[in-house]
Amino acid sequence: MSQHMIPEFQTILSEIITDLITQSDILVLNNTVINDLNGMFIESFNFQNLYTYLAYEGLHNTQSYMNDIENNPIEKSKYLKYTDYAKNTSKNCE
Repeated sequence: MSQHMIPEFQTILSEIITDLITQSDILVLNNTVINDLNGMFIESFNFQNLYTYLAYEGLHNTQSYMNDIENNPIEKSKYLKYTDYAKNTSKNCE
């Protein structure tokens, strides 16, 4: 199921990103780097990766999450960083 739904969520999130994150936050994120838990560089911020990791929210008990993220230290670091950035830069939707 996740192999089908993750791409669908990525598409939807890419279409509504400016409703979720301000333009100024998007500019900041475009200049952000993703480091592992030891501070080592992994990659420059990538919105497609943001959409992927946001799509995994709520799937923590699935086999796909365990295989793709939980059991891979680099992916787990990226997941934590991307979702943290998303939580701290989202617009107030109230």
